[in-house]
Amino acid sequence: MSEAAFPLLGAAFVVLGVLPVCALLAKGALWALEREPCGGPLRRLDLRHLVLVSASALPLAWFLSASLHQVEAGRSTIACILDHDVAALCFEPGYFAATLGVLLIALSMKSVRAAWGARASGSERALTVRRRVERIVGERSSLRELAGRVAVTEAPAFALGTQGFLRPRVIVGLSYADQLDDETLASALGHEAEHARTHDPLRYLALSLALAMNPLGRWLLEPHARRWFAAREASCDREAVLRGAEPLSLANAIIRAARPVSAEAVALGAPDTSVLKLRVDLLLAFSEQRPEPRSPRGPSAVSIAVVLLSLALILPHRTGTDALDALHVGVERAFTDGSP
Repeated sequence: MSEAAFPLLGAAFVVLGVLPVCALLAKGALWALEREPCGGPLRRLDLRHLVLVSASALPLAWFLSASLHQVEAGRSTIACILDHDVAALCFEPGYFAATLGVLLIALSMKSVRAAWGARASGSERALTVRRRVERIVGERSSLRELAGRVAVTEAPAFALGTQGFLRPRVIVGLSYADQLDDETLASALGHEAEHARTHDPLRYLALSLALAMNPLGRWLLEPHARRWFAAREASCDREAVLRGAEPLSLANAIIRAARPVSAEAVALGAPDTSVLKLRVDLLLAFSEQRPEPRSPRGPSAVSIAVVLLSLALILPHRTGTDALDALHVGVERAFTDGSP
């Protein structure tokens, strides 16, 4: 039974102890980013998303990499020598990695299932709406990248959303499209084009998984995640206007999507009235004065994320795995001391 102590208790400690501490540190960073004096509510969105995801992703990547490094090293860890008096290969770090992986998969299953979204319909009525949408896309240069990437669903209470991770496509609710004239539908599609352009379904999934894998730290980060989501939707409204969408038409599309019949809409709708007010207010302001394009500053969040994840995976192989050894020894000692 003692051989199972570290894999089971160690994995539980990482999820219930280490990750909440990382969430607390991330909360401090997010508090500072959200209160910067300039930039408005849409400031630092990429960096805020990076902090939210990294709070779970980086420590998990380090522990998994460290445990696999100890297995592949072909020698026993200090903990195995001290507790089992052997210098042979110790498999406990491998069992720890497997247990932690299974636990993370179990925690994330709900988020993965939710990411699949609505199914496209092939009915005659849906094909008619799809042809209309394809005509609108073909007539507007700002929507050309959506050509061949639009589907129609008859799912009830669905307005408009973007799905897919590598090549996102826009899903249009049949009943919702019937409520809109061409200009309003084109403006709504402009909003979704920005989601597709920046691969937001993948970013939303990464954020959802990061929160799901950190059950105790989630309550610390969930308010920041909701604010990020609202700001991201408003940012897509802004980009759509910059690319030619009519602000008042887009506001009309948002309000229609947020009506009770469509309250469960994936992306365009805003069932939270405070979020709805923020977006409509911004669009009303844009109708009077068009927003100015923002010039990128510094390295992109994607490049920073790649560097940080690479470091988390590589460092255990370069600088040692002392933190994992300390966890291993601590669990073994606690289990031994508590046993009769």
